Amino acid sequence: MKDCFMSAYDDAGDGRIAITEMSNIMPTDETFILLFRREEQLESSVDMMELWRNYDRDRSGYINADELKFFIRDLLKKKGKDVGDEKLEEYTAGLLTIFDKNGDGRLGLKEMARILSIQPEDNFLTQFELKSKSMSYKEKQRHFHKVFDYYDKSKTGAIEGDELDAFVKDLLEPDMEDISTTQIDLFKKGILTNCDKNKDGKIQKDELRLCLGLYLDMDM
Repeated sequence: MKDCFMSAYDDAGDGRIAITEMSNIMPTDETFILLFRREEQLESSVDMMELWRNYDRDRSGYINADELKFFIRDLLKKKGKDVGDEKLEEYTAGLLTIFDKNGDGRLGLKEMARILSIQPEDNFLTQFELKSKSMSYKEKQRHFHKVFDYYDKSKTGAIEGDELDAFVKDLLEPDMEDISTTQIDLFKKGILTNCDKNKDGKIQKDELRLCLGLYLDMDM
C-alpha cells in the first residue's frame, strides 16, 4: 500500500512525501498539517523536543497511535475544528501509513520531524560544523556564541532540560538512521559526565566548548 502511495504522490521523486505532496492524498479537512507548517512553524530543535516530550506521554521514546491522536486533535482545536473519534482514527491511520517508515505502528523522532517538515539541513549543529571549516578564529568565536544562544532558549545562561535534549539530538542525528529519546538520554549522561564540570546537570558556555571539541580546532 505504501508503494502505491509513493508512486502516485511522491512528486519530487525523492522517496519521501512532502507536506505539499501529502495534501494531494489527504481529504481537504486534513490540510491542517499544511496550516500548522505555515502558521506555527517550529523555530528550533528545542521546540521540537518540547513538543515531543509533551506527546510522548508514556516516555517510551516513540509516539504511538494513541499519542498521535492527541497531537492531531490539539492541532485541529487550534484551528477551531473538532472531529469525532472515527475521523480521528482515519487521520491517525493516514499519517502512520505515510510517515511510519519502518512500519512499526509508531513514530520515532525523525519520522515525527518529517510530519513537521523539518529537514536534515535544518540541523543547527551540522550547519555549524560545515561553516566553521572555512571560518577564521574570530568568526568561529562569534558563531560559537550563536550556537549557545540557539540552544539556551530560556536565556538562563545554561543549556538544560529540553534544550539539552535538542542539543544531543542534533549531535547524534547526522550519524543515525533514527533516534529515540532513550538513546538521547543515554548519550546525554555521557556528555554530562565528561563536560558538566560543576555537576549541576546543565551545560554552561565554557562546558559547551568541551562538548564541541570535535568541531573546534582551538581553545576559545
